[in-house]
Amino acid sequence: MEGKYKVVFLGKDNRQISAAAALSEYGYLTSLWGESGREELAASLKDASAVVLPLPASLDGITLNARVREGEESVRFGCLLDLISESEIGLVLGGRMPEAFVTAARQRRIKCIDYFASEYFQEKNAYITAEAALSLAMKSIDKTIGEGRFALTGYGRIASRLAGLLRLMGGEVTVAARKESAMASAELLGCSTLNIGKNKEGEISQLESGYDVIFNTVPSLLFGREFLEKLDKGTLIIELASSPGGIDTDAARALESRVLWASALPSKYAPASAGALVAECIRRILDEEAVRL
Repeated sequence: MEGKYKVVFLGKDNRQISAAAALSEYGYLTSLWGESGREELAASLKDASAVVLPLPASLDGITLNARVREGEESVRFGCLLDLISESEIGLVLGGRMPEAFVTAARQRRIKCIDYFASEYFQEKNAYITAEAALSLAMKSIDKTIGEGRFALTGYGRIASRLAGLLRLMGGEVTVAARKESAMASAELLGCSTLNIGKNKEGEISQLESGYDVIFNTVPSLLFGREFLEKLDKGTLIIELASSPGGIDTDAARALESRVLWASALPSKYAPASAGALVAECIRRILDEEAVRL
């Protein structure tokens, strides 16, 4: 064991567990902390070379996104930084880390690198998310994809991969987007398109009927009460956008609209694949930072 570098993963969700296992296959010593308390956290950090925070690192910007033992308070970032400093760890990796935490860490000469921001991670994570969204749709409608009609709002990484998968399986797809380049790309896949760009907000009403599933990837309000009131009762909306999303949540619940709030799909749908991707990104960072075996 001597001479190997220890990497501590904080948070015992399925993705972190899989990531720790995958990184150990590269030859690093890995350990997991979670569902425990401050004393165990301090012990876990001892002799570590790097710390890996969950994705997202925090849900409130104040505390670590990790379950603790019953009766224990959530770990605050100030406390975490104290423990990292005491353990003389100079490298923290994580996904979507709060800016205040990164700034405070920098003041202590602790380097923070957000693997979520890397193009490599974004591209591969988008495919896992798209496949997961497709799986949700297949489980939620009573027909095959090839017999279905689908709409996607937005056409970024996730939506473009999802459109490709739906078309590959014979689905009829409409892409509602703002950019001409996005619509051109969608049309090359055989999708119909709908322009919801500037001064085209009313065009979204064309999605109110005729679709089995609408996948939203736009993180700004598109589907308000008026739309939801007119939406076909059988249409399912799968919300894939980051907060605040594109759906009026209060109206959707009041109207009992068919909505699936599909956050954190990679860790729920394919934790082994999601964890392996995190491990590969971490391995690349550790190599660049000269934390080598």
